[in-house]
Parts: sequence; structure tokens; C-alpha cells
Amino acid sequence: MAVARVIEEPAWSAREWPMTRQAWEALDADAATLARRVQAEDGYTTGRLDGDADAPSFVPNVVGQQLARQLTTVKEVLAGAVVVEDPELAVIGRRVTLTEADGAESTYALVIPGEGDPRNGWVSVDSPVGSALLGRRVGEMVTISAPSGAWTATISRIE
Repeated sequence: MAVARVIEEPAWSAREWPMTRQAWEALDADAATLARRVQAEDGYTTGRLDGDADAPSFVPNVVGQQLARQLTTVKEVLAGAVVVEDPELAVIGRRVTLTEADGAESTYALVIPGEGDPRNGWVSVDSPVGSALLGRRVGEMVTISAPSGAWTATISRIE
């Protein structure tokens, strides 16, 4: 189990990932689970690429490789994790609600890089939306430079 670095003030470098204690604990547990799964899925599998039963070929274990990449990302984020105690700051593990000028609201859960899933309302903190929200507070206006064009909204709630 890793040791969490805790800060009181919102001051972190570009290589650090601010998050709630709960997000850190879940990520630490995920790293341990992923490490076990990577070990179980490691290596190559036997396959018959040419259809000849007498000529087996060894092919990379795709599942094992995907798990290894995911574990690498989780370890990198954990290495730069900073636990933020301020409940009013938008960090990994919190949900942020934006209100646009026309009154339309959208809520996003801030997640680690590579874990974003817009259909579920999860945005990675290295995405245009996530990076615009990270470290912000209620009442702040943010401009999101998305591929579809820039848009502006106000942070109306952080939970």
C-alpha cells in the first residue's frame, strides 16, 4: 500500500494529480488488484495462426497487455497523487456541475487519465473539460477548448 501525500492549499505541479482521499484509496486498491490480474494474464497464449494444428504459434496475450497498460497508468497517477482535503475544490473523485449562459446544466465526475467515459458523465482530468475544471471552485467561470469549439460555463456545484 502506498502512502498518500496530503496538502491543505491547492498548490501542485503539472506532474501531480490532486484527488480526494476516497479516490486515492480506491486507486491504491485498484493498483493492487490490477497487479494480480496482470501477473495472472502475463505472457503469450498458444494460437494457430496458420491453421496448422502441428505448427502452434505464440501470440501476445492481448488482455494481459491491456491490463499492463492500465496498471502503468494507475501507477503513474498514484506516483503523482496529492490528496486534497478542501471539499470546495474540483479534484479527481468529485462531481462538478456546470451551468451555461442559457441555464443548461451538466455534471461531470472527474476521473484519472484514461478512465473518461462521457456516456457515464466521467471526464478524464487530462481531457479539455477535465483540465478546465481541475482545481477550480464554485462560482468560477471556465472556458473549455473542446475539439468542437470553445464554450464557457460557470461552476455551480462541487460534490
